[in-house]
Amino acid sequence: MHFSRALGLALAGVIALAGCSVSQLPGGTTNTQSQRRGLPSVTSPGPYQPRAAPRPGGTISIGSWQFPNRFSPYFGGQAAATPIEQAIFNGLLATTPNLDTFGDLAEGVPTIENGGVRQVGSGMDVTYQLRAGLAWSDGQPITPDDVIFTFAAITAPDRALGTGREGYDLISSVERTGANGVVLHFRSVFPAFRNLFTAILPKHRLQGLTPAQLVADPYWSRPDVVSGAFLVQEVASDHVTLRRNPHYADGRSGMAFLGHPAYADQVVFRALPSRQAVLGALKAGDVQADIDLTERELTTVARLNGVAVTLAPALAYEQVSLNQASPNPATGTSPPWIGDAPLREALDLGMDRPGIVRRLGGGLPPTATPVAPLIAWAYDASVPAPAYDLERAKRLLDQDGWVAGPDGVRVKNGRRLAFTLTAAAGQQLRAIEQDVLVAGWRKLGADVTVDVQSVAQLFASFEQGGLLARGAYEAALWSWIMPPDPDSEYDILHSSATPAAGRPSSENYSRCHDQAVDQSLDHGRATLEQAKRAAAYRDFQAAYASARCELPLYRRLNVGAVSPALRNFVLNASPAGNTWNLADWWLAG
Repeated sequence: MHFSRALGLALAGVIALAGCSVSQLPGGTTNTQSQRRGLPSVTSPGPYQPRAAPRPGGTISIGSWQFPNRFSPYFGGQAAATPIEQAIFNGLLATTPNLDTFGDLAEGVPTIENGGVRQVGSGMDVTYQLRAGLAWSDGQPITPDDVIFTFAAITAPDRALGTGREGYDLISSVERTGANGVVLHFRSVFPAFRNLFTAILPKHRLQGLTPAQLVADPYWSRPDVVSGAFLVQEVASDHVTLRRNPHYADGRSGMAFLGHPAYADQVVFRALPSRQAVLGALKAGDVQADIDLTERELTTVARLNGVAVTLAPALAYEQVSLNQASPNPATGTSPPWIGDAPLREALDLGMDRPGIVRRLGGGLPPTATPVAPLIAWAYDASVPAPAYDLERAKRLLDQDGWVAGPDGVRVKNGRRLAFTLTAAAGQQLRAIEQDVLVAGWRKLGADVTVDVQSVAQLFASFEQGGLLARGAYEAALWSWIMPPDPDSEYDILHSSATPAAGRPSSENYSRCHDQAVDQSLDHGRATLEQAKRAAAYRDFQAAYASARCELPLYRRLNVGAVSPALRNFVLNASPAGNTWNLADWWLAG
């Protein structure tokens, strides 16, 4: 998955699997053991209500098959590092499993009603009050100066590349107010400000470094001053050991949860050679949690005994991007779908989504848009999910002048219907998807070949020659992982967000340039009124489905498998991930 970047809703797609018990979601719905291969839906988690540990202590082991060597929330981070980063860094705000936002380092969430958000001319001010008495792991106080330093580090004009600046580039300045207050001055309205400052950096530890030095500093290989519930004790090639941060609870009294020292003495992240190996270690009791599963493992998970499984909707969707660049940098010619809406519709109808669902064991929720039903205030359920209708797709191509040639491949105006689908190498999930998609498109009369590339090459920056950033592909398959606010779609699909040198926030990899998409995203960003924003994002979903710059496959599932003895494990759909509440985890018995 690639990272791009509150509110519950009953949702099809949170599922229980045959042959495995499904654990209680604190404050939410209990999934019961399924006696059949059917995949019943349940409600999303309710308010988070953890159970206190009767005897803090012990060691919790977490298995992972993708293992990071760098723990940097902003500078060249690795997706596999997120579970560890979430345990050692804290931000101003955080998000619960039902997408409610709460104050983390900040006392609370700024709003117009409480005076924390104020529109100033064409811009806005957002004021946070840090909790009094917060401390870094070395005992030094966490102050507004750390927030100011974090902003400067992210936005330094000559710093090395490594993170997008979406939202941060709209802030003109950050200043201290009073003993614990900090004000963000925005040049324009930015209603998704809650997505920002998810990790605050220690000024006293990192100040004095140039931007390039900061990005390359050894600190990120083993952060030694942190704010999270745990601090780094050991980093090895096959494990990372964290121990309880003695200063984490400083200043956190009065919090409804996560206001105490971590219950576990240690947490060990163990590297294993594959997801199947992690599941084996979980079944054997060598690890207590597996938080790196995909839909590909659902069939295996369903056969495990003595493992508690939870599945929940994710803020992520699997999709195929159709590159709209003309000429295409990869081929030097215009893609066949440019200016040909019937062809785009036919390719959409020819995607064998049911075949993918069958290959993955069933139960995957279809999706027509990036906006998840979890984001209830902005979601439009009336936009129909894409259909698989091969016969209708063939009729569309017949009417559009695409005629089948002697080899079965369609031709229009002397051009064969041929293109390449690019995907990440070494990923079983993508291999299944691409095989089914190519087979379906070939039945339609399209000659589709597959090109696999490393994840690093696919998602590298524009300056580093990333294939997606440079647009050096025809069609490409990957997932977007979204923050809880749909404003993130601006930097994915707005025409102004086409990647270019010096524009790290721009992730419009499909080169989408659709007037209705642009207009709806502009409207969603232009106001702080929730009702107007909701209307804009409903318009966006209809425009997205019509433009077909992306062809969504299905909405991803968040899959967790843990020991029945592990308490307070709750899947979190936000980019914080499933170790969002690691301080609350404890082992029974």
